Amino acid sequence: MMNEDEFDDDDDYKMSEVEEWYDNNFMYFNKKDSFDFGVSLEVTHFYETIYRPVMTELAKPIRQLMYSQYPIIETEFRPLVLKHIDWIISKTGHRFLIFIFNLVQDQENGINLKEKYPKFEEWRSFYANPPEPPVPNYNLFDYNLKIKESLTEEQLKEIAEESCAAQMKKYVINEKLKTEFYNVFQPIVFKHFPALQDFDTDSWIIYSVDIREEYEDFKFRCQHVDSFIEYEMDEEDIDLNYKDYHVKFTIKFREIWERDHPAV
Repeated sequence: MMNEDEFDDDDDYKMSEVEEWYDNNFMYFNKKDSFDFGVSLEVTHFYETIYRPVMTELAKPIRQLMYSQYPIIETEFRPLVLKHIDWIISKTGHRFLIFIFNLVQDQENGINLKEKYPKFEEWRSFYANPPEPPVPNYNLFDYNLKIKESLTEEQLKEIAEESCAAQMKKYVINEKLKTEFYNVFQPIVFKHFPALQDFDTDSWIIYSVDIREEYEDFKFRCQHVDSFIEYEMDEEDIDLNYKDYHVKFTIKFREIWERDHPAV
């Protein structure tokens, strides 16, 4: 039977850094069973030798990349917005590293990734065939014969090629931003996570999915701050949920449009 002193000892217990970190991120890890709440030696080793060094080394180049790709962000000075920018940087790579740790464990334990991930074959098809540059669509108006018949062949060709040029410009920009992120992010991960070099083909498919999602998260968060600054949103609105933010953003967008286009 436990005495009062033993209860007091439990109340005084202070979690270590890795225990607190694991407690905050438990839901992202593979679990042997639903009652396994302890921090394993494998997780501790991962945190101390991979996660923490990667996240520390990533912070500066990720900030530089953010300022390079979204220059307006570097002009920000309001405390709450700066705090949000710091949060984006602190979260870049966070879930990705845990997911890749899980992936290493899955391969070591012989987990069938095709069974674990129902969309595996769909992902394999997508990542084995990366998006190709756009080409002119000369059948652009086949869905509307009335418009098509009102234009000459030369006009149809010109419209198709102008549309393709606009799509190409967007494609080139998107690929450039993504490549820049990968070129900053991956060397640091590979440097501290040598087990990735032993991935089999199926593991590389899941890796491709995870790093693409990491990039999309980074891009979405940066674009949010970029538009937040551009459209002069109020500082305290930086952490609004999507629905409330969209309402305020729409109002602010209309105000700025009317201000900048008084004759319209």
